[in-house]
Amino acid sequence: MAQILCGVLLVALPLTNGMRLDVRRHEFYFAWHRTAAQDLLMLFWVSMLATWALVAVSVLYGRLWCGWICPQTMASDFADSLKKRLDKALRTRPGQPRFALSRGIWSLILLAMSVGTGMAVAAYWLAPAEVGRAALRPWTDVPAALTVYIIAAVVAADMLWVRRKFCFSACPYGPLMGIVADKNTLAVRYLNEREDDCIKCGKCVVDCPMGIDIKQGAGQLACINCGICVDSCNDVLGKRGKAGLIEYRYGLEPERATSNLSWKQRLGFWDATRFWVLATLLVFAGYVGLSLFGHEKMTVNAIANGAITQDASGIHNGYLLTVQNGTPEPQTYALSVDGMNARAEIDGSQTLTLAPREQRAAPLILTGNAAPGERKVVTLNLVSAKERAKVPLVFYRPQ
Repeated sequence: MAQILCGVLLVALPLTNGMRLDVRRHEFYFAWHRTAAQDLLMLFWVSMLATWALVAVSVLYGRLWCGWICPQTMASDFADSLKKRLDKALRTRPGQPRFALSRGIWSLILLAMSVGTGMAVAAYWLAPAEVGRAALRPWTDVPAALTVYIIAAVVAADMLWVRRKFCFSACPYGPLMGIVADKNTLAVRYLNEREDDCIKCGKCVVDCPMGIDIKQGAGQLACINCGICVDSCNDVLGKRGKAGLIEYRYGLEPERATSNLSWKQRLGFWDATRFWVLATLLVFAGYVGLSLFGHEKMTVNAIANGAITQDASGIHNGYLLTVQNGTPEPQTYALSVDGMNARAEIDGSQTLTLAPREQRAAPLILTGNAAPGERKVVTLNLVSAKERAKVPLVFYRPQ
């Protein structure tokens, strides 16, 4: 169930703009919120949040990521489970005539899954509609089509041939665990103190997706904490009315069985180190949240540039207007004037459009009427759907 939910989330995120970086439109979406791709600091903090979340999970719960929600594990589990189900449905085994049929169907399903995965991954970097068109009609968008099918080829090779070999031969996460794990980290452990209850059936080794023997000790580099051996032993000894000999334990001490722990210990909070890890994670998450759902204030500044002209339409005062869009979304500001009957224009338009986080200095022309030698203090209004600002201006008509 955990893997199904994660798989659905991985596909749904780019399709719903939950998380993706559109390299063509320079748009960055995170937590269903649009920000500016040029906001590199935002990308940095999102990356830090993701990295530290992985570290926090590793410190608290060992290789829980590897065994439960890692995309590599999900792909490997799906491929292995599908193979077993097809063999069982066709009642075949190696050497039988229907074995080739079973493997053929298995390969075709995995190839189709690989193309779908390629489209989902490509959608993290390109608009989903573009990815769909490119996958169906490659000649209409060759770069996008190549992206989809290169990813699909890598995924297909992984699911058909590599699978678990990547975990213990190339993945850098195992060595990382050797750095962050300690005596209080969650691990799958064989209960040596109950060795006499073992019936030497070997089911824990046969069922282990990594092909290791958990009886050789906890914390083995290839162990991914998936817990399949826990279920296998419980199934066998449960039929004999006994508890299984393999359990999840914090550390290696028998007295740390999860059933005897307080709620804080059951959550993995054994010491100050773990509280600091969680506190740091919350700081990262809080900063990212404020950056996404809060925004800097709109800033406006205007100075007279000394240009005053007159024609049939009235007196024209010139200013240099500097405006910064404080939101992560494009904004269009309507310009209006309070304090006199006047019109404010930038390049002949009474609106100003800024990109996310953009700051622009533009020439502002204020057109109105006043008595010769009169100075009037007026208010320039800039109003958008999300922001509103006012700036005082001095309108002057020379003698």
